[in-house]
Amino acid sequence: MCHERWSGGAEDARRYATPVALATEDGREMPGWTFRPFGPPGDGSGGGSGDGSGAGGRGTCLVVPDIYGPSPFYAELARLLAAEGYTATLVDYFFREGPLAERTREAAFRRRAGLDERRALRDLSAAVGRLGAGAPRTAVIGFCLAGQFALDLAAMRRDLATVSFYGFPEGVSGEVAVAAPRPVDLAGEITGPVLACWGTRDYIPLPVIQRFEKAMRDAGTDYTQLLLDGAGHGFLQGLVEEREDSAAARRAWLETLDFLAGAGLTGRAS
Repeated sequence: MCHERWSGGAEDARRYATPVALATEDGREMPGWTFRPFGPPGDGSGGGSGDGSGAGGRGTCLVVPDIYGPSPFYAELARLLAAEGYTATLVDYFFREGPLAERTREAAFRRRAGLDERRALRDLSAAVGRLGAGAPRTAVIGFCLAGQFALDLAAMRRDLATVSFYGFPEGVSGEVAVAAPRPVDLAGEITGPVLACWGTRDYIPLPVIQRFEKAMRDAGTDYTQLLLDGAGHGFLQGLVEEREDSAAARRAWLETLDFLAGAGLTGRAS
């Protein structure tokens, strides 16, 4: 599932990050890593700095990883967002449950079994409130399990632009302490723009994706859906290594950047 097996670039990506501790509503601290813009927006070069809210910054992005947590892939993705001029913070919403004993699917699902997903949503919402304070909108980019969380957050808050990669509109199966709401049931509560990306070879059934699309359309939501032919679950990994779904990954990344540029994160033209 997703990106647990990619380890390239981990140390290089982390060098660009500043560790942060994001206070939750109950006084705990969720760890994160903030990647700040390190060049003029869009040029990917070094030099310069910004915090995403001042001159030169394109806005703030919260990067919410899959069931394995903040793996090297997500650090690299946050670094790529910083190269585009965004302040990107990668967070670990499993901080209450502790680190994985081993990076395997079985260990990840055992840890998830103890997760209060509704509390995790409140923790993530608190992180948005702190990172995006004063901005018209904050971008939330979630993947797999957190692709569902990103959609749930879009129904909880009115200040988000949401990108969901291979999220679960009707929830994730398996044992969990407290399950998060199903996004398909919350379509009428979502007010901000949403971009949702899946591949046609995902194990999330196409009828599930279609039911969610219908719910979003019926609710009149600002919703864009990208269904990439031949791409499977976790296809965005093709952005950082060459594989059969790299073309789909590059297309989805460009669509994501276009979406973020037009999402009104800073209240001014990009």
